[in-house]
Amino acid sequence: MFKTLLGAGLSATLLAGAALAQDNITVGADPIFDPVQNRPVLSWTAGIAATARFATSDDFDHAENEVEGFVELAYSGFHGGLTITTLYQDPADDVEYEANLGYGAEFGNGMSWDLTYGYIWLNNTDGHSEEITATLAFPVTDSVEGAFAVIVDPDTGKSDQEFAFEAPLNDRWSLVGLVGNSDRDDNVYGELGAVYAINDSTAFQVLYEDTNDSGGLLGFTVSYEFGG
Repeated sequence: MFKTLLGAGLSATLLAGAALAQDNITVGADPIFDPVQNRPVLSWTAGIAATARFATSDDFDHAENEVEGFVELAYSGFHGGLTITTLYQDPADDVEYEANLGYGAEFGNGMSWDLTYGYIWLNNTDGHSEEITATLAFPVTDSVEGAFAVIVDPDTGKSDQEFAFEAPLNDRWSLVGLVGNSDRDDNVYGELGAVYAINDSTAFQVLYEDTNDSGGLLGFTVSYEFGG
């Protein structure tokens, strides 16, 4: 699975304070749809994704660009990684970093769990945050996979709660979606999109993101992933 494209987020790596659910349980280090507990030997994965987003409530005006790169190591359920994401027109910082460390395991009937700690910081200012993500992944049908995640800010005790799904449409196309409630941002948010697997390493995604307190964004992402 593509780390950045699935999810519409487990990106079990939901960045604290994000206005939209851009990184959530169907996009990001992806213990949900690509469980690291299935890797019995030391393995690594890396990738890069480029995204352009447009404001659906403002005549589809260009809203932002984003480039994200990541590397992840996994061994027998343990996993750790680093994600670097560019910030669009930020007056003080150019890049956001996230380091994460976690462990996941299966417990039968196609179900798995994962617990991940993430630390997020910026390249120039002192802005930083932490989060702990607990994820439960499960089959919804024979082909549809689902996941539920709770993302807790240990400093405040507030959390986000998310449900995500992935439904293959054929051997190339998949439908992805997510709904979430944020106690941290005091809003409700959602994502719905489609992923096209160009080949085993490259994918294209169209994703609509929205919240109940701001306008929606339509994003187009190209992603390349490799590993060994």
